[in-house]
Amino acid sequence: MKKYLFLSIALVLAILLSYGSIYINPVKQYEVNTIFANENALLKQRILSYTNEAYEAYKLYDGTNLVAVITDYNYINQKIDEEYHSRYESNFPNTSLGLGQGLRIVKEYVYYNVENIDDKIIEYLLKDDHLGVKATSIEFSTNEGVYDVIYVKNIDDYHAAQDLFLKNFLSEEAYNRFKRSEEAPEIANYGSIETKVKILEKINSSEAIVSADKILLNQQDIYKYLCYGKNPSLQYYTVKAGDTLQGVGSLYNDMSPKQLLLINPDVLLSVDQVLAEGMQLNITYYQSPITVSVTKERLSKEIIYPDAPEYIEDPNMYANQKEVVSEEVNGYKNVLHEETWLNGVLQPKEVILSENVVEKPARAVIRVGTKPIPNVGTGNFVWPVDNPIITCRMFCYYGHLGTDIQNMYERYGPAHATDNGTVEMVGYDGIGGNWVIINHNNGLKSYYGHFNVPAFVEVGETVERGQIIGQIGRTGLATGPHVHWEIRDENNNRLNVCDFMDCDSIGAG
Repeated sequence: MKKYLFLSIALVLAILLSYGSIYINPVKQYEVNTIFANENALLKQRILSYTNEAYEAYKLYDGTNLVAVITDYNYINQKIDEEYHSRYESNFPNTSLGLGQGLRIVKEYVYYNVENIDDKIIEYLLKDDHLGVKATSIEFSTNEGVYDVIYVKNIDDYHAAQDLFLKNFLSEEAYNRFKRSEEAPEIANYGSIETKVKILEKINSSEAIVSADKILLNQQDIYKYLCYGKNPSLQYYTVKAGDTLQGVGSLYNDMSPKQLLLINPDVLLSVDQVLAEGMQLNITYYQSPITVSVTKERLSKEIIYPDAPEYIEDPNMYANQKEVVSEEVNGYKNVLHEETWLNGVLQPKEVILSENVVEKPARAVIRVGTKPIPNVGTGNFVWPVDNPIITCRMFCYYGHLGTDIQNMYERYGPAHATDNGTVEMVGYDGIGGNWVIINHNNGLKSYYGHFNVPAFVEVGETVERGQIIGQIGRTGLATGPHVHWEIRDENNNRLNVCDFMDCDSIGAG
Protein backbone atom coordinates (compact mmCIF):
# COMPACT_ATOMS: atom_id res chain seq x y z
CA MET A 1 0.00 0.00 0.00
CA LYS A 2 2.84 2.39 0.87
CA LYS A 3 4.43 1.44 -2.42
CA TYR A 4 1.38 2.59 -4.41
CA LEU A 5 1.08 5.81 -2.37
CA PHE A 6 4.69 6.71 -3.16
CA LEU A 7 4.18 6.14 -6.88
CA SER A 8 1.06 8.37 -6.87
CA ILE A 9 2.88 11.23 -5.15
CA ALA A 10 5.79 10.96 -7.59
CA LEU A 11 3.36 11.14 -10.59
CA VAL A 12 1.66 14.26 -9.23
CA LEU A 13 5.01 15.96 -8.62
CA ALA A 14 6.16 15.14 -12.15
CA ILE A 15 3.02 16.73 -13.64
CA LEU A 16 3.39 19.86 -11.48
CA LEU A 17 7.03 20.24 -12.41
CA SER A 18 6.18 19.92 -16.08
CA TYR A 19 3.59 22.79 -15.99
CA GLY A 20 5.73 24.73 -13.55
CA SER A 21 8.60 24.90 -16.01
CA ILE A 22 6.29 26.67 -18.54
CA TYR A 23 5.29 29.27 -15.97
CA ILE A 24 8.81 29.86 -14.67
CA ASN A 25 10.29 30.33 -18.19
CA PRO A 26 7.71 32.48 -20.06
CA VAL A 27 10.24 34.11 -22.44
CA LYS A 28 11.10 30.87 -24.15
CA GLN A 29 7.44 29.91 -24.56
CA TYR A 30 6.55 33.47 -25.87
CA GLU A 31 9.40 33.40 -28.40
CA VAL A 32 8.13 30.15 -29.75
CA ASN A 33 4.59 31.42 -30.36
CA THR A 34 5.00 35.21 -30.95
CA ILE A 35 8.24 36.74 -32.19
CA PHE A 36 6.90 40.20 -33.11
CA ALA A 37 5.97 43.14 -30.87
CA ASN A 38 2.49 43.26 -32.37
CA GLU A 39 1.24 41.02 -35.17
CA ASN A 40 -1.17 43.82 -36.32
CA ALA A 41 1.48 46.56 -36.47
CA LEU A 42 1.91 48.21 -39.88
CA LEU A 43 5.68 47.57 -39.71
CA LYS A 44 6.96 44.18 -38.49
CA GLN A 45 9.29 44.46 -35.49
CA ARG A 46 10.86 41.65 -33.48
CA ILE A 47 10.97 41.48 -29.66
CA LEU A 48 14.56 40.98 -28.55
CA SER A 49 14.09 40.52 -24.79
CA TYR A 50 11.73 41.11 -21.90
CA THR A 51 12.27 43.27 -18.82
CA ASN A 52 11.22 42.74 -15.23
CA GLU A 53 10.12 46.36 -14.87
CA ALA A 54 8.03 48.50 -17.21
CA TYR A 55 9.64 51.53 -18.87
CA GLU A 56 8.37 54.34 -21.09
CA ALA A 57 8.62 53.84 -24.87
CA TYR A 58 7.44 55.93 -27.82
CA LYS A 59 4.91 54.32 -30.14
CA LEU A 60 3.88 55.69 -33.56
CA TYR A 61 0.20 55.30 -34.44
CA ASP A 62 -1.60 55.91 -37.73
CA GLY A 63 -5.19 56.37 -36.66
CA THR A 64 -5.91 53.44 -34.37
CA ASN A 65 -3.23 51.24 -35.98
CA LEU A 66 0.19 50.83 -34.39
CA VAL A 67 2.95 51.54 -36.90
CA ALA A 68 5.94 50.54 -34.75
CA VAL A 69 7.81 51.18 -31.50
CA ILE A 70 10.46 53.90 -31.77
CA THR A 71 13.89 52.96 -30.46
CA ASP A 72 15.57 56.38 -30.58
CA TYR A 73 13.09 59.29 -30.42
CA ASN A 74 15.82 61.92 -30.89
CA TYR A 75 17.08 60.15 -34.02
CA ILE A 76 13.58 60.27 -35.55
CA ASN A 77 13.33 64.02 -34.82
CA GLN A 78 16.80 64.59 -36.27
CA LYS A 79 15.92 62.86 -39.55
CA ILE A 80 12.62 64.78 -39.82
CA ASP A 81 14.50 68.03 -39.20
CA GLU A 82 17.04 67.13 -41.94
CA GLU A 83 14.18 66.48 -44.35
CA TYR A 84 12.71 69.91 -43.58
CA HIS A 85 15.99 71.77 -44.17
CA SER A 86 16.76 69.92 -47.44
CA ARG A 87 13.33 70.05 -49.13
CA TYR A 88 10.94 72.49 -47.46
CA GLU A 89 12.78 75.35 -45.76
CA SER A 90 13.15 77.49 -48.93
CA ASN A 91 9.37 77.63 -49.53
CA PHE A 92 8.32 77.38 -45.88
CA PRO A 93 10.88 79.19 -43.72
CA ASN A 94 10.72 79.56 -39.94
CA THR A 95 8.65 76.44 -39.35
CA SER A 96 9.17 72.68 -39.19
CA LEU A 97 7.70 69.42 -40.41
CA GLY A 98 4.99 67.79 -38.35
CA LEU A 99 2.96 64.61 -38.38
CA GLY A 100 0.09 64.60 -40.86
CA GLN A 101 -3.56 63.98 -40.13
CA GLY A 102 -4.19 60.83 -38.08
CA LEU A 103 -0.55 60.28 -37.09
CA ARG A 104 0.54 60.58 -33.45
CA ILE A 105 3.38 59.51 -31.18
CA VAL A 106 2.30 58.20 -27.78
CA LYS A 107 4.29 57.33 -24.63
CA GLU A 108 3.35 53.91 -23.27
CA TYR A 109 4.79 51.53 -20.66
CA VAL A 110 6.22 48.25 -22.08
CA TYR A 111 8.00 45.18 -20.68
CA TYR A 112 10.18 44.33 -23.67
CA ASN A 113 13.04 45.58 -25.80
CA VAL A 114 12.45 45.66 -29.56
CA GLU A 115 14.43 45.47 -32.76
CA ASN A 116 15.63 48.92 -33.95
CA ILE A 117 13.72 49.72 -37.17
CA ASP A 118 13.89 53.51 -36.83
CA ASP A 119 15.11 53.86 -40.45
CA LYS A 120 12.04 51.97 -41.68
CA ILE A 121 9.89 54.27 -39.54
CA ILE A 122 11.54 57.28 -41.22
CA GLU A 123 10.83 55.74 -44.66
CA TYR A 124 7.19 55.29 -43.64
CA LEU A 125 6.91 58.91 -42.52
CA LEU A 126 8.49 60.30 -45.68
CA LYS A 127 5.97 58.73 -48.03
CA ASP A 128 2.22 59.08 -48.63
CA ASP A 129 1.92 62.59 -47.14
CA HIS A 130 2.62 61.37 -43.61
CA LEU A 131 4.64 64.52 -42.91
CA GLY A 132 3.48 68.06 -43.55
CA VAL A 133 4.16 71.71 -42.86
CA LYS A 134 2.04 74.13 -40.90
CA ALA A 135 -0.57 75.88 -43.07
CA THR A 136 -4.01 77.45 -42.76
CA SER A 137 -7.02 75.34 -43.65
CA ILE A 138 -9.87 77.29 -45.35
CA GLU A 139 -13.16 75.42 -45.07
CA PHE A 140 -16.19 76.27 -47.24
CA SER A 141 -19.62 75.12 -46.09
CA THR A 142 -23.35 75.65 -46.35
CA ASN A 143 -26.15 74.50 -44.05
CA GLU A 144 -25.78 71.11 -45.72
CA GLY A 145 -22.16 70.76 -44.60
CA VAL A 146 -18.59 71.27 -45.82
CA TYR A 147 -18.24 71.11 -49.62
CA ASP A 148 -14.60 72.10 -50.13
CA VAL A 149 -11.32 72.70 -48.27
CA ILE A 150 -8.12 74.40 -49.40
CA TYR A 151 -4.81 75.00 -47.64
CA VAL A 152 -2.93 78.27 -47.90
CA LYS A 153 0.58 79.22 -46.85
CA ASN A 154 -0.43 82.67 -45.64
CA ILE A 155 -3.89 83.64 -44.40
CA ASP A 156 -3.24 87.26 -45.45
CA ASP A 157 -2.84 86.06 -49.05
CA TYR A 158 -6.30 84.47 -48.83
CA HIS A 159 -7.91 87.68 -47.54
CA ALA A 160 -6.21 89.71 -50.29
CA ALA A 161 -7.37 87.24 -52.98
CA GLN A 162 -10.94 87.26 -51.64
CA ASP A 163 -10.97 91.07 -51.64
CA LEU A 164 -9.71 91.07 -55.23
CA PHE A 165 -12.52 88.67 -56.20
CA LEU A 166 -15.11 90.87 -54.47
CA LYS A 167 -13.89 93.90 -56.43
CA ASN A 168 -14.99 92.20 -59.66
CA PHE A 169 -18.60 92.81 -58.65
CA LEU A 170 -18.40 96.10 -56.73
CA SER A 171 -17.55 99.69 -57.49
CA GLU A 172 -14.56 101.06 -55.58
CA GLU A 173 -16.91 103.22 -53.52
CA ALA A 174 -19.14 100.28 -52.59
CA TYR A 175 -16.12 98.11 -51.79
CA ASN A 176 -14.78 100.73 -49.38
CA ARG A 177 -18.22 101.05 -47.73
CA PHE A 178 -18.36 97.27 -47.37
CA LYS A 179 -14.93 97.12 -45.72
CA ARG A 180 -15.95 99.92 -43.32
CA SER A 181 -19.39 98.33 -42.67
CA GLU A 182 -21.12 101.56 -43.72
CA GLU A 183 -24.69 101.96 -44.98
CA ALA A 184 -25.23 102.97 -48.61
CA PRO A 185 -26.60 106.49 -49.22
CA GLU A 186 -30.04 106.99 -50.77
CA ILE A 187 -29.93 106.95 -54.56
CA ALA A 188 -30.38 110.45 -55.99
CA ASN A 189 -29.67 110.15 -59.73
CA TYR A 190 -30.52 107.76 -62.52
CA GLY A 191 -28.36 104.66 -62.37
CA SER A 192 -27.65 102.10 -59.69
CA ILE A 193 -25.96 101.85 -56.32
CA GLU A 194 -24.90 98.78 -54.34
CA THR A 195 -26.76 98.57 -51.04
CA LYS A 196 -25.82 95.14 -49.66
CA VAL A 197 -22.89 92.75 -50.18
CA LYS A 198 -22.39 89.31 -48.70
CA ILE A 199 -20.81 85.94 -49.40
CA LEU A 200 -23.57 83.33 -49.19
CA GLU A 201 -21.36 80.49 -47.99
CA LYS A 202 -19.65 80.07 -44.58
CA ILE A 203 -15.86 80.35 -44.61
CA ASN A 204 -13.82 79.19 -41.59
CA SER A 205 -10.07 78.96 -41.07
CA SER A 206 -7.89 76.90 -38.74
CA GLU A 207 -4.30 75.67 -38.43
CA ALA A 208 -3.42 72.39 -40.13
CA ILE A 209 -0.44 70.16 -40.85
CA VAL A 210 -0.63 69.19 -44.51
CA SER A 211 1.52 67.93 -47.37
CA ALA A 212 3.37 70.80 -49.07
CA ASP A 213 2.03 69.96 -52.54
CA LYS A 214 -1.53 70.62 -51.32
CA ILE A 215 -0.79 74.18 -50.20
CA LEU A 216 -1.59 77.27 -52.32
CA LEU A 217 1.56 79.33 -52.01
CA ASN A 218 0.53 82.83 -53.11
CA GLN A 219 -2.32 85.27 -53.69
CA GLN A 220 -2.41 84.61 -57.45
CA ASP A 221 -3.04 80.86 -57.00
CA ILE A 222 -5.74 81.51 -54.39
CA TYR A 223 -7.44 84.09 -56.65
CA LYS A 224 -7.47 81.59 -59.54
CA TYR A 225 -9.14 79.06 -57.23
CA LEU A 226 -11.77 81.62 -56.15
CA CYS A 227 -12.55 82.35 -59.82
CA TYR A 228 -12.75 78.78 -61.17
CA GLY A 229 -12.29 76.27 -58.35
CA LYS A 230 -9.86 73.36 -58.47
CA ASN A 231 -8.50 72.07 -61.81
CA PRO A 232 -10.27 74.63 -64.03
CA SER A 233 -10.70 74.07 -67.77
CA LEU A 234 -10.96 77.41 -69.58
CA GLN A 235 -12.19 78.05 -73.13
CA TYR A 236 -10.71 80.81 -75.30
CA TYR A 237 -11.81 82.66 -78.43
CA THR A 238 -9.50 84.09 -81.11
CA VAL A 239 -10.69 87.53 -82.21
CA LYS A 240 -11.47 87.96 -85.91
CA ALA A 241 -11.42 91.18 -87.91
CA GLY A 242 -14.48 93.31 -87.15
CA ASP A 243 -15.37 91.54 -83.88
CA THR A 244 -16.79 93.57 -81.01
CA LEU A 245 -17.18 92.67 -77.36
CA GLN A 246 -20.94 92.82 -77.74
CA GLY A 247 -20.85 90.45 -80.71
CA VAL A 248 -18.45 87.96 -79.08
CA GLY A 249 -20.52 87.93 -75.89
CA SER A 250 -23.75 87.34 -77.81
CA LEU A 251 -22.24 84.19 -79.34
CA TYR A 252 -21.07 82.75 -76.02
CA ASN A 253 -23.67 82.37 -73.25
CA ASP A 254 -25.08 85.87 -73.86
CA MET A 255 -22.22 87.42 -71.89
CA SER A 256 -22.26 91.21 -71.72
CA PRO A 257 -19.18 93.33 -72.51
CA LYS A 258 -18.94 93.99 -68.76
CA GLN A 259 -18.74 90.26 -68.02
CA LEU A 260 -16.06 89.74 -70.68
CA LEU A 261 -14.14 92.66 -69.16
CA LEU A 262 -14.30 91.03 -65.71
CA ILE A 263 -12.80 87.71 -66.82
CA ASN A 264 -10.17 89.25 -69.11
CA PRO A 265 -8.56 91.94 -66.92
CA ASP A 266 -5.13 91.30 -68.42
CA VAL A 267 -6.16 92.15 -72.02
CA LEU A 268 -9.32 94.29 -71.77
CA LEU A 269 -9.33 97.81 -70.36
CA SER A 270 -12.89 98.99 -71.14
CA VAL A 271 -16.20 97.78 -72.58
CA ASP A 272 -15.67 100.05 -75.61
CA GLN A 273 -12.22 98.68 -76.45
CA VAL A 274 -11.48 98.03 -80.13
CA LEU A 275 -10.48 94.37 -80.44
CA ALA A 276 -7.29 93.48 -82.28
CA GLU A 277 -7.40 90.54 -84.68
CA GLY A 278 -5.73 87.49 -83.14
CA MET A 279 -6.39 88.58 -79.54
CA GLN A 280 -7.16 85.66 -77.20
CA LEU A 281 -10.26 86.18 -75.02
CA ASN A 282 -11.30 83.99 -72.12
CA ILE A 283 -14.97 83.11 -72.76
CA THR A 284 -15.46 80.90 -69.66
CA TYR A 285 -17.40 82.85 -67.08
CA TYR A 286 -16.68 82.47 -63.36
CA GLN A 287 -17.32 79.02 -61.88
CA SER A 288 -16.45 80.06 -58.35
CA PRO A 289 -16.77 77.90 -55.22
CA ILE A 290 -18.17 80.97 -53.44
CA THR A 291 -21.15 83.17 -54.29
CA VAL A 292 -20.92 86.94 -53.95
CA SER A 293 -24.43 88.37 -53.60
CA VAL A 294 -24.77 92.07 -54.39
CA THR A 295 -28.07 93.88 -53.90
CA LYS A 296 -28.49 97.04 -55.97
CA GLU A 297 -31.07 99.76 -56.19
CA ARG A 298 -31.54 101.09 -59.73
CA LEU A 299 -33.41 104.31 -60.50
CA SER A 300 -34.62 104.44 -64.10
CA LYS A 301 -36.57 106.87 -66.24
CA GLU A 302 -39.24 104.81 -67.96
CA ILE A 303 -41.53 105.92 -70.77
CA ILE A 304 -45.30 105.89 -70.24
CA TYR A 305 -46.91 105.41 -73.63
CA PRO A 306 -50.25 107.11 -74.26
CA ASP A 307 -53.42 105.19 -74.91
CA ALA A 308 -54.56 104.64 -78.47
CA PRO A 309 -55.43 107.87 -80.33
CA GLU A 310 -58.86 109.38 -79.91
CA TYR A 311 -60.62 109.41 -83.28
CA ILE A 312 -63.28 112.03 -84.04
CA GLU A 313 -65.55 111.12 -86.90
CA ASP A 314 -66.09 113.81 -89.52
CA PRO A 315 -68.75 113.00 -92.11
CA ASN A 316 -67.36 115.71 -94.39
CA MET A 317 -64.02 113.83 -94.84
CA TYR A 318 -63.46 110.95 -97.21
CA ALA A 319 -63.03 107.44 -95.73
CA ASN A 320 -59.53 106.78 -94.37
CA GLN A 321 -58.64 110.46 -94.57
CA LYS A 322 -57.39 111.90 -91.33
CA GLU A 323 -56.32 115.15 -89.74
CA VAL A 324 -54.23 115.32 -86.58
CA VAL A 325 -55.84 117.65 -84.08
CA SER A 326 -53.15 117.10 -81.41
CA GLU A 327 -50.02 114.95 -81.43
CA GLU A 328 -49.54 112.21 -78.87
CA VAL A 329 -46.95 112.88 -76.17
CA ASN A 330 -45.10 110.24 -74.18
CA GLY A 331 -44.98 110.63 -70.43
CA TYR A 332 -42.38 109.21 -68.08
CA LYS A 333 -42.02 107.96 -64.54
CA ASN A 334 -39.15 107.34 -62.15
CA VAL A 335 -39.02 103.69 -61.08
CA LEU A 336 -36.84 102.39 -58.24
CA HIS A 337 -35.93 98.73 -58.77
CA GLU A 338 -34.20 96.32 -56.38
CA GLU A 339 -31.90 93.87 -58.16
CA THR A 340 -29.94 90.84 -56.99
CA TRP A 341 -26.65 89.97 -58.70
CA LEU A 342 -24.88 86.67 -57.98
CA ASN A 343 -21.23 86.69 -59.05
CA GLY A 344 -22.01 89.46 -61.51
CA VAL A 345 -25.08 87.81 -63.06
CA LEU A 346 -28.44 89.59 -62.72
CA GLN A 347 -31.13 87.35 -61.28
CA PRO A 348 -34.51 87.35 -63.13
CA LYS A 349 -36.68 88.28 -60.15
CA GLU A 350 -37.80 91.91 -60.44
CA VAL A 351 -38.72 93.94 -57.36
CA ILE A 352 -40.13 97.45 -57.77
CA LEU A 353 -39.64 99.52 -54.63
CA SER A 354 -41.44 102.64 -55.83
CA GLU A 355 -42.87 104.44 -58.89
CA ASN A 356 -43.31 108.18 -59.35
CA VAL A 357 -45.09 109.62 -62.41
CA VAL A 358 -43.26 112.79 -63.43
CA GLU A 359 -45.10 113.58 -66.68
CA LYS A 360 -48.39 112.04 -67.73
CA PRO A 361 -48.78 110.94 -71.37
CA ALA A 362 -51.25 112.64 -73.73
CA ARG A 363 -53.10 110.61 -76.33
CA ALA A 364 -53.34 111.89 -79.87
CA VAL A 365 -56.61 113.33 -81.19
CA ILE A 366 -57.26 112.54 -84.85
CA ARG A 367 -60.17 113.63 -87.02
CA VAL A 368 -61.18 110.90 -89.53
CA GLY A 369 -63.84 110.39 -92.10
CA THR A 370 -64.96 107.19 -90.42
CA LYS A 371 -63.72 105.26 -87.44
CA PRO A 372 -60.58 103.66 -88.84
CA ILE A 373 -59.23 100.16 -88.45
CA PRO A 374 -55.83 100.78 -86.90
CA ASN A 375 -53.79 99.18 -89.69
CA VAL A 376 -51.76 102.26 -90.56
CA GLY A 377 -48.70 102.86 -88.45
CA THR A 378 -48.29 106.02 -86.41
CA GLY A 379 -44.56 106.13 -87.14
CA ASN A 380 -43.93 106.34 -83.39
CA PHE A 381 -42.54 102.89 -82.54
CA VAL A 382 -42.51 101.22 -79.11
CA TRP A 383 -40.02 98.59 -77.95
CA PRO A 384 -40.97 94.99 -78.83
CA VAL A 385 -40.41 93.72 -75.24
CA ASP A 386 -41.01 94.96 -71.71
CA ASN A 387 -38.00 96.11 -69.63
CA PRO A 388 -35.85 96.33 -72.78
CA ILE A 389 -32.06 96.16 -72.95
CA ILE A 390 -30.02 95.97 -76.15
CA THR A 391 -27.68 93.00 -76.31
CA CYS A 392 -26.44 93.49 -79.88
CA ARG A 393 -26.91 96.53 -82.08
CA MET A 394 -26.95 96.60 -85.88
CA PHE A 395 -23.53 95.46 -87.19
CA CYS A 396 -22.32 94.48 -83.71
CA TYR A 397 -20.77 91.57 -85.60
CA TYR A 398 -20.38 90.91 -89.29
CA GLY A 399 -23.70 90.27 -91.07
CA HIS A 400 -25.90 91.31 -88.15
CA LEU A 401 -28.56 93.56 -89.76
CA GLY A 402 -30.98 94.05 -86.90
CA THR A 403 -31.06 94.89 -83.21
CA ASP A 404 -31.29 92.23 -80.49
CA ILE A 405 -33.56 93.14 -77.57
CA GLN A 406 -33.92 91.25 -74.26
CA ASN A 407 -36.41 91.62 -71.44
CA MET A 408 -34.12 92.45 -68.53
CA TYR A 409 -36.18 90.54 -65.99
CA GLU A 410 -38.35 88.05 -67.90
CA ARG A 411 -36.21 86.36 -70.54
CA TYR A 412 -39.13 84.46 -72.12
CA GLY A 413 -41.76 87.18 -71.71
CA PRO A 414 -44.22 88.50 -74.31
CA ALA A 415 -43.23 90.18 -77.59
CA HIS A 416 -45.27 93.15 -78.86
CA ALA A 417 -46.09 94.75 -82.22
CA THR A 418 -44.07 97.97 -82.33
CA ASP A 419 -46.71 99.89 -84.33
CA ASN A 420 -50.13 99.42 -85.97
CA GLY A 421 -50.21 97.37 -89.15
CA THR A 422 -51.16 94.21 -91.01
CA VAL A 423 -49.45 90.84 -90.59
CA GLU A 424 -47.76 90.27 -93.95
CA MET A 425 -45.85 87.02 -93.40
CA VAL A 426 -45.38 84.36 -90.68
CA GLY A 427 -42.78 81.61 -90.93
CA TYR A 428 -39.81 79.65 -89.64
CA ASP A 429 -36.26 79.14 -90.88
CA GLY A 430 -32.96 77.92 -89.48
CA ILE A 431 -31.60 81.44 -88.91
CA GLY A 432 -34.52 83.53 -87.65
CA GLY A 433 -36.39 80.65 -86.03
CA ASN A 434 -40.08 81.52 -85.62
CA TRP A 435 -40.58 84.98 -87.20
CA VAL A 436 -43.28 87.42 -88.29
CA ILE A 437 -43.35 90.49 -90.57
CA ILE A 438 -45.81 93.35 -90.02
CA ASN A 439 -46.54 95.87 -92.79
CA HIS A 440 -47.33 99.23 -91.23
CA ASN A 441 -48.90 100.48 -94.50
CA ASN A 442 -46.95 103.72 -94.29
CA GLY A 443 -43.81 102.70 -96.20
CA LEU A 444 -42.31 100.81 -93.24
CA LYS A 445 -42.32 97.18 -92.12
CA SER A 446 -41.02 95.45 -88.99
CA TYR A 447 -39.48 91.98 -88.60
CA TYR A 448 -39.38 89.96 -85.33
CA GLY A 449 -37.25 86.80 -85.05
CA HIS A 450 -36.40 83.90 -82.66
CA PHE A 451 -39.92 83.56 -81.10
CA ASN A 452 -40.06 80.61 -78.71
CA VAL A 453 -43.16 79.23 -80.51
CA PRO A 454 -44.92 80.23 -83.74
CA ALA A 455 -46.33 83.77 -83.75
CA PHE A 456 -49.72 84.30 -82.10
CA VAL A 457 -51.07 86.16 -85.18
CA GLU A 458 -51.97 85.11 -88.73
CA VAL A 459 -51.32 86.57 -92.17
CA GLY A 460 -53.80 89.34 -92.97
CA GLU A 461 -54.64 90.06 -89.35
CA THR A 462 -54.68 93.70 -88.21
CA VAL A 463 -52.59 94.40 -85.12
CA GLU A 464 -52.37 97.41 -82.84
CA ARG A 465 -49.24 98.94 -81.43
CA GLY A 466 -48.29 97.13 -78.21
CA GLN A 467 -50.42 94.06 -78.99
CA ILE A 468 -48.82 90.74 -77.93
CA ILE A 469 -47.84 88.87 -81.11
CA GLY A 470 -45.54 86.15 -79.73
CA GLN A 471 -43.18 84.97 -76.99
CA ILE A 472 -39.49 85.84 -76.67
CA GLY A 473 -37.36 82.79 -77.50
CA ARG A 474 -34.10 81.42 -78.88
CA THR A 475 -35.15 79.43 -81.96
CA GLY A 476 -32.95 79.48 -85.06
CA LEU A 477 -29.39 80.80 -84.69
CA ALA A 478 -29.77 82.36 -81.23
CA THR A 479 -27.49 81.73 -78.26
CA GLY A 480 -29.99 83.14 -75.77
CA PRO A 481 -33.60 84.32 -75.53
CA HIS A 482 -34.17 87.65 -77.32
CA VAL A 483 -36.13 89.31 -80.15
CA HIS A 484 -34.20 90.12 -83.31
CA TRP A 485 -35.98 93.33 -84.42
CA GLU A 486 -35.64 94.98 -87.80
CA ILE A 487 -37.32 98.04 -89.33
CA ARG A 488 -37.44 97.87 -93.14
CA ASP A 489 -38.56 100.19 -95.88
CA GLU A 490 -41.07 99.17 -98.55
CA ASN A 491 -38.24 97.62 -100.59
CA ASN A 492 -37.17 95.48 -97.60
CA ASN A 493 -33.96 97.45 -97.02
CA ARG A 494 -32.91 97.20 -93.37
CA LEU A 495 -32.93 100.49 -91.48
CA ASN A 496 -31.14 101.14 -88.20
CA VAL A 497 -33.59 100.76 -85.32
CA CYS A 498 -31.60 103.34 -83.33
CA ASP A 499 -32.55 105.99 -85.92
CA PHE A 500 -36.16 105.57 -84.77
CA MET A 501 -35.63 104.82 -81.07
CA ASP A 502 -33.54 106.37 -78.26
CA CYS A 503 -31.24 103.36 -77.88
CA ASP A 504 -28.90 105.11 -75.46
CA SER A 505 -31.68 105.61 -72.92
CA ILE A 506 -32.08 101.90 -72.12
CA GLY A 507 -28.46 100.80 -72.10
CA ALA A 508 -26.92 97.51 -73.11
CA GLY A 509 -26.87 94.10 -71.52
